[in-house]
Amino acid sequence: MSETKKGEGIGRLIVVLGLITFVCALLLGVVNQVTAPLIEQNDINTRNAAMEEIIPGAEFEDLGVVLSAEDVAAAGVTLPAGRSAAAISGVYKATVDGQDAGYCVQVNPKGFGGELTMIVGISTDGTVAGAKVTAHGETPGLGAKSQTDPEWIKQYQGQPADGQLQVTKDGGTINAITGSTITSRAVTDGVNTAAAYVATLG
Repeated sequence: MSETKKGEGIGRLIVVLGLITFVCALLLGVVNQVTAPLIEQNDINTRNAAMEEIIPGAEFEDLGVVLSAEDVAAAGVTLPAGRSAAAISGVYKATVDGQDAGYCVQVNPKGFGGELTMIVGISTDGTVAGAKVTAHGETPGLGAKSQTDPEWIKQYQGQPADGQLQVTKDGGTINAITGSTITSRAVTDGVNTAAAYVATLG
């Protein structure tokens, strides 16, 4: 085969591959446009269901708060020594029959498998109303129990909302998931961040 024919063959191959890449990118863009609103609505539904579970019968007002972990720390939120504040992706004021019932805070602490998404409820009496992990990348059968084991996460309910909770391994009262201390610490960081931030709201 002559060098000219080789060059033509390679040129055609490049054009074909370029067209395939373009078509694939176009299809992915279309799929993303179709699915993105559905995913967003599903996330909203999951969040709302978690808030309703934590503070039943409440109406929630979105306060429009979104803060990075660094901004949370700058807002005066302090956690136990060695622990880090989580990012906040939403704060919702709860009212029941027109009376203040507390707040629900969506927080995103860093776990073993990446970022968790949690809803934490803080009651007006200064206690944790409840917590729920709504999304995570934790190991099935281990850290994933933060979401799948309702009995484990119930231990946060009724705890003081002082932002100072710790797992027993660190001298606190929260029993860690067996084999998943990192995830347990992350969930505790999320609860502490929510509690400490709500305290800054007065």
